[in-house]
Amino acid sequence: MNSVLIVEDEAVTRLMYKGFVKKVAPQYQIYEAENILKGVCLFFDKHPQLILLDMIMPLYSGTLILDIIEEGIKHKIIKYKPKIIVISAIDTVDELTALSKKFVVSSVMPKPLPFDTLAEILKLHLKI
Repeated sequence: MNSVLIVEDEAVTRLMYKGFVKKVAPQYQIYEAENILKGVCLFFDKHPQLILLDMIMPLYSGTLILDIIEEGIKHKIIKYKPKIIVISAIDTVDELTALSKKFVVSSVMPKPLPFDTLAEILKLHLKI
């Protein structure tokens, strides 16, 4: 089954993303992680086609999951490349540019993200 993983520490934001993904892509199973470690576990367990990822999280930043996925693909441990949409309140151009150059990142979007923009990105990356 097609699935989306939402990795976001703010419960209200996670709930909004979940509701929005259900509306745009009702055929997709949605998994939620409130921290990076749970996100890593769900990634390996559920193999989502797309990940909505907040970069600024308590304990570990979103960079950890990006690095794990990149290394896994590089060493052929991970057999597919998920679409990863980084949605974050990072406000420096240098940081956003660096993120957009990472191999596994499909899109980098500033937070707060207008839902019409998110709809277009989801449709593009999920091919709906």
